[in-house]
Amino acid sequence: MIVAKAPLRVSLAGGGTDLPSYSGLRTGLVISLAIDRWVCVAAHPGAPDGTARIGFADLEDPGNAESATDADLLQNPFARAVLSRSGAGGGVRIGTFSDVPSGSGLGGSGAFTVAMLHAVRRMDGIGGDDPVSLAEDASAVEMIDLRRPVGKHDHYMAAFGGLRALAFEPEGRVRQTPLPITDRLRSYVADRLLLFSTGVSRDAGRMLAAQDRLTRARGPGVLRRLDSIRALADTLLDELREDRVESIGHVLAEHWLAKSRLSETVSLPRIDELHRLALDSGAEAGKLLGAGGGGFLLFSCRQGEQERLRKAMSAAGSRELEFSIADTGTTAVEFPL
Repeated sequence: MIVAKAPLRVSLAGGGTDLPSYSGLRTGLVISLAIDRWVCVAAHPGAPDGTARIGFADLEDPGNAESATDADLLQNPFARAVLSRSGAGGGVRIGTFSDVPSGSGLGGSGAFTVAMLHAVRRMDGIGGDDPVSLAEDASAVEMIDLRRPVGKHDHYMAAFGGLRALAFEPEGRVRQTPLPITDRLRSYVADRLLLFSTGVSRDAGRMLAAQDRLTRARGPGVLRRLDSIRALADTLLDELREDRVESIGHVLAEHWLAKSRLSETVSLPRIDELHRLALDSGAEAGKLLGAGGGGFLLFSCRQGEQERLRKAMSAAGSRELEFSIADTGTTAVEFPL
């Protein structure tokens, strides 16, 4: 049996500029941090009846399962596409587990696709552990096989982990640059960055499709606003290279404003309420993660105000997700049975 896990991520700046509708015109840039929250996939060959079986579970859903005599008949589109692209057929049993529910804005679908590909490849001996290959094939599953309007950001972070600057070039190539994780940065992430659930789940594909349509149609101001989001990634990249980690708060604040101007559907009254509450309760800045419309809020907290912020958010029904930096990307381990 092979067990593979891939980390979730928090985007610090530049989110959305990895979409081909933008990066096909000018190079996108995302500064992203992998966190020690995971999507795990266990793959076991040789189902006795020759069927493909897959079960899903996360912290808020006790799970469900399905089986089919052929992988192409599975209802879950991600599992069907991964098994088809990897060349694996029937006779496989797969279990999946996630630290967060779907629609969290933490890159869960990308992490799932990378981890499942990794597990199935190792199980069948039809591929290696190369992170570029895993990221590219996983992104192809979503972008080509499933025709989802996504970019490659989540797949590369799930494959590589750490803190990275990801540049998305017009011809489709991704340049990934590892950034130094200094003691000051590690301390800042541990002490000052807090993650809270909005309690709202959203369909990332639907949210990204709206941005994609506006960008391709050269919607009024959309490219200009995405350019401003891209510029924030440039700013943060320069600051992190100089170990000026306190600049993260400023970038998060500017990112919230820039993202809010992209579309009226990016935020919701509940999200705006939680954002205001946090700023009144010790946070210096925060941004919504993912495509918008729900998921998690990431806040930079003023020194010494962490417990005040936690109490205020808890009272408002917003659950904290504790995290630290995941220094590595996807890994796969074999367990003899």
